[in-house]
Order: sequence, then structure tokens, then C-alpha cells
Amino acid sequence: MNRDILLNMTAVPLPALVDRRFAKRFDVPLALTALALIAIGLAALYGVEADNGHPYFVKQAVWSVVGMAGLIAAAVVGHERVQRHVRALYVINLILLIAVLVAGHEAKGSVRWFAIGQFRMQPSEFAKLFLTLSLAGLFYSHRERIDRPSTVLRSLAHVAVPLLLVLRQPDLGTTLVIGSIWLGMAFVAGVPVKYLAAVIVCALAMFGLMVQAGAIRDYQIKRLLVCFNPGSDPKGAGYQVNQARIAIGSGRIFGKGLGRGTQSQGEFIPERQTDFVFTMIAEEGGFFGSAVTLGLLLTLVLRGWLLVGLASDGVGRLVGAGVLSMISFHALVNMAMNVGLGPVTGVPLPLVSYGGSSILVTLIGIGLIIGIGIRRDPLVF
Repeated sequence: MNRDILLNMTAVPLPALVDRRFAKRFDVPLALTALALIAIGLAALYGVEADNGHPYFVKQAVWSVVGMAGLIAAAVVGHERVQRHVRALYVINLILLIAVLVAGHEAKGSVRWFAIGQFRMQPSEFAKLFLTLSLAGLFYSHRERIDRPSTVLRSLAHVAVPLLLVLRQPDLGTTLVIGSIWLGMAFVAGVPVKYLAAVIVCALAMFGLMVQAGAIRDYQIKRLLVCFNPGSDPKGAGYQVNQARIAIGSGRIFGKGLGRGTQSQGEFIPERQTDFVFTMIAEEGGFFGSAVTLGLLLTLVLRGWLLVGLASDGVGRLVGAGVLSMISFHALVNMAMNVGLGPVTGVPLPLVSYGGSSILVTLIGIGLIIGIGIRRDPLVF
């Protein structure tokens, strides 16, 4: 990015920005929507804790407080100041992704976490945010050449190394999320649709080659096939999908009540605190609970795009596009997975599913969007 442009963007003293804009421009509706989703997630997790003794509720509550602090900090600092350090963040991102493969904690065949006692940190979650910030700078610095194939290839190379490291864990879900972030940011940046279509076709072809070469594991392929026919493996890969459908259908209009879901509380649904938390909401809160959750997610995304649309700088629009692409993809894939319309990929429901790294990254991303709204026009003294 041009140094003079960056200096101009960050010329406003931070104390002046806080004094004059923060209270006035802080987007309360967006923050309250995020808090409402967190509350729904905590309510669902409370039932899980009561059943098996794991402190999901307590841990998630603590991470929620930390995440809200991160949201406020991100809104105050803003994406402009972070742009000074995007190269360092990109390098740190690669170091963490390599380190977790070497010394990470293995669980269920994947090496995705650093584990110290009860504390776990998932570097691939932070990779989404780091890549969003660094990609925004790359696209903006090449805005005059955005319609050239060289720019598209350079942006793809930028995400290729971290993407391959995440796939090596293996974490197919996060790999797809990173792809969706690139796609959303490239579209907003103005990359021609024909190039976007070509990238999608190449990605699908590459996935097919990876399947043929055995680079995609058998259980991942089975999850994809079961999406189209859950009855093909009812006791294996199709078990989660079938149980989720039963639970969602049994919730009816107003659900069975908090902590009273026979499927979710009976532990028939694996990973109910993370991948299938929406199934718990649908069973215990019924159609009403599901509709409220969906409505809040839509409000979060639409309100976010409203603020991004008012952004006064190109980098802000791109950062917002990356964050909102991430949240939208998470929500769509997770809910599709829960109702049997998509494969089980391990993608959490934003702000609702259990996971400290996930909720922290999502709230910091929302804070960056709020910061974009705070800085939407020049400061008047």
C-alpha cells in the first residue's frame, strides 16, 4: 500500500477519535445483535454442561467477555493502524500454522490446537482474520490493475501457503472458509467475474484430483457422499445427519424446552456443543428458536454490510467484505449441515457454537466493522 495514503489514513490521533466519535458512532444495534447470538449459544451450552459435567458454559462465558473486549479494542484501534503490521501478521500466521503441525494437540485425527491444560488455541481461526487484513492491503495496492490476471494470481499465491497448511491439519472446513473470504473480497475489489468463475472451476478440478490422489481422507469423502444420501451409511458417516434431522423435526413450533431435548440431552447427537448446536436450538426452541437465531444472523450480516457500504476508504470496504464473507459462509454451511443439505465440515455457527478462538476472532472482526462505521467520514473539529 502507498505509504503516504496509509499515513493520511492514520493521521487522526487515537484519543481524539475516542473522545469525539466512539460514543456517538459506536454501532449499538450491531453489538447488541452479537450479544443476543452469544446469549442463545450460552443457553444451549448450559444444557450440555448440566448433562455431562464439561464446563462448556463457563468457558464460553469467559471467552465471550474477552471477545467483547476485543470487539471494543478493534473498533477503537481500527483497521488502518493494523495495516502497518500486516506483513508481520502474515508471517506470524505462517509460523503458528507450521508450529501447530509440529507440536500441536491431536484430537480425532486432526492436529489443529495448541493445548496447555484446559486452555486451547486454534491458529487456523486466527488465520482467517490475518488473511483478511493482509488481503485487503494487497487488493487495495493493486486496485489500478485489479482486472489483470497477474493480480488474481498474486492474491491466490498470497492465500495458497496458509491454505495448504490448514488443509494439512486436516481442516477442510476452514480451508473452504478461507476460499470464501478470498472470493468475497475479490468480488468487492472488482476482480472480473470471468476470473472468479475460472478460479472456482479450477478449485473444483483440483479437489477432484486430490480425491483421486488420496490427499482427501476417506471419512471426508464419506461425509460429502452422505450429504446426498444419508441412508447410505446410517451407523457411520450418516449417523450425525440422521440424528440431527430427527431432533430438528421433533422440536415442532416452540420446542421441548431448555435442557429437555430427548435427542440432544440423550447424547444421540455428536459434537452438539460445536458443529450441531443449531440442532439443539431447533429441538429445544422449536421453529421459533431457529427463526430467531436465523433472524439475528441475517441482521448481523445486513447491518454489517450497511456499515461497510458507508466506508470512506477502500481498505475498510475490503476488510469488512472479508469479515462478512467469513461470517456468512460459517452460518450458511453450518445450518445446511444441520438440516442435511450440506456435508459435515466442522464449521461452527458464528457466536453460538462452543469455541474460544472462534468467538474471539468473530467478535474482533465485528469490532473492525464497527470501527469502519465510526470512521465513515472525515473528523470535524
